[in-house]
Amino acid sequence: MKFYLIVAKGGRKGMPIPISVDLFLIGSDQVCQLRNKNLPEKLCALVVREKKVFIRDFDSGHVAVINGAVLPPGEEWPLHPGDRLEVGNLAFLIQFNEKALSQRDLEEWAVGCLDVDASRNLLDECDEFHRSTTASSAAASIIDKLNVVRGQVMGRLRIGIERGVTVVRFNDQSIVDEAEISHIKKELCENLNRNNLRVLLDLKNVRRISANGLTMLRDFHRWLKTFGSAMSMCRIRSEIREVLSLLHVEAVPVFRDKAEAFVSKW
Repeated sequence: MKFYLIVAKGGRKGMPIPISVDLFLIGSDQVCQLRNKNLPEKLCALVVREKKVFIRDFDSGHVAVINGAVLPPGEEWPLHPGDRLEVGNLAFLIQFNEKALSQRDLEEWAVGCLDVDASRNLLDECDEFHRSTTASSAAASIIDKLNVVRGQVMGRLRIGIERGVTVVRFNDQSIVDEAEISHIKKELCENLNRNNLRVLLDLKNVRRISANGLTMLRDFHRWLKTFGSAMSMCRIRSEIREVLSLLHVEAVPVFRDKAEAFVSKW
């Protein structure tokens, strides 16, 4: 089975990297097919099994990010066409072929990558996209818009700007460990220490959060207020929402999704 990594940023943006082996290693070691000096010796591998593609993490201490979610250390996840893979400062789009794609396929791919409401047609905003006929040229023509909307990975956070709102998504599925909570708070404060921000915390990826983790969010909210900034939260799982109500997070607005937050006053 042959599939492609399409370079999603940098000078070679849009270039397809064909992969036709069953085990494709990513890291800095000489045995890796994709090498980068800023990566650990072996960070992860792309594995082909029964005509399906998987990514396997080697628990190197560095993370691989799939569609904004951190791949749990030592685990294996399936990959699908249009998935976005980020390792270190590298970013790629997964594609299973280079043949021309239909407009519907391209729209579904773009919406899936952007994680936006399907009713919002971002493709209308990019003229070059409509002239693209292959996966690689499509990626090259709209990747800049993807990066602006999706934001940049900052350690355990993904931070971007949408409609004048600073959107912060947590990459971790679990915010429980004391050391991790302290590290996340440090990253929040380092990246958001500016005046008069509207900060939307997106908890889509978070499946577990401790009382100390929620207390950290409350303290971060108080810290933001000293800069004249406002904070809200969205996409909180029901089980976490129940715990949140017990914490009394000082009138922090909670919204069902990002679209609702963008049009609301807070």
